[in-house]
Amino acid sequence: MRDVPDGKLKAWSPPQYEVDANGKVVGAVPGEPNNWGRWGDDDQRGCVNLLTPERIAAAATLARTGKRISLGLPIGGPTKMPGYRPPPLHLFGETTGDFVLGDGRLQYSDDYVVLALQATTQLDGFGHVAGGDLLYNGFWAGLITASSGARRLGIHHLADGIVGRAVLLDLAVGGPLPGGHAIEADELERVAAAQGVEIGPGDILLIRTGHLGWLLEGNNETAGAPGLTYRALPWLHERDVAMVALDNVAAEVLPPEGPLPFHVGAIRDLGMMIGELFDLDALAADCAADGVYEMFFTAPPLPVVNGVGSPLNPICIK
Repeated sequence: MRDVPDGKLKAWSPPQYEVDANGKVVGAVPGEPNNWGRWGDDDQRGCVNLLTPERIAAAATLARTGKRISLGLPIGGPTKMPGYRPPPLHLFGETTGDFVLGDGRLQYSDDYVVLALQATTQLDGFGHVAGGDLLYNGFWAGLITASSGARRLGIHHLADGIVGRAVLLDLAVGGPLPGGHAIEADELERVAAAQGVEIGPGDILLIRTGHLGWLLEGNNETAGAPGLTYRALPWLHERDVAMVALDNVAAEVLPPEGPLPFHVGAIRDLGMMIGELFDLDALAADCAADGVYEMFFTAPPLPVVNGVGSPLNPICIK
């Protein structure tokens, strides 16, 4: 699915800069490090480009036993959803119970969900965060509006799925990390070495802080949340990480170190996907039991045209 260039975009340019007919800010300068132009001037897939057929095929060999572990939170039911968005609304239009002792008509059920796309285990799309009026690869932040959604960088461009090698780094072996704990590159290096794994190009990096399990026990984030600092971005870039996902609400450390600098650096500058509210506790227990911290991973986002995020049910296969 491709976006159709809008010839009117140039006329909408703010006075301080020019927006070309394809929606890019002329002369835009990204932060450092960055991947702008790496996969073409009009690329809308970012680090998904690192998930090459060869890397996916190699990752598939990690599925040795067929054991499957879901990292997705339940949608609805008794689970209280942590985060800053309203919980999902699950409705039924018809149910087989409505037809019990009926007149022989077809008995069936239909249900509906009203769901904020980032209110559960989810993927941040590249239209989710901008900085300095800029989106990933130099697209203009004004291309995302309530009337049309993301006219560039829509989540539907990633519909063929996030598939590849995942590596779990369990930082919460001794218990949940405290609120406000900023995860630096040296901590990631230390845990990777202790677990005997290396992080390489195209990897999906799963980082367990223990925070989600702590939240689901009924605690709240009065002291903030552990998460990644923007200072870890060069380390992630050097290793060509395709995606990073954490078991917290915002991926980066809270209180934030500014206007979400990790999000801006990862999404806007690197085109690196961010996953949030990943339930990593069962996976961590399994990895501790068998000593294997790498696995085959798949998490297809919903192809919501012009969307900026998507719920996920990530699956790890060992």
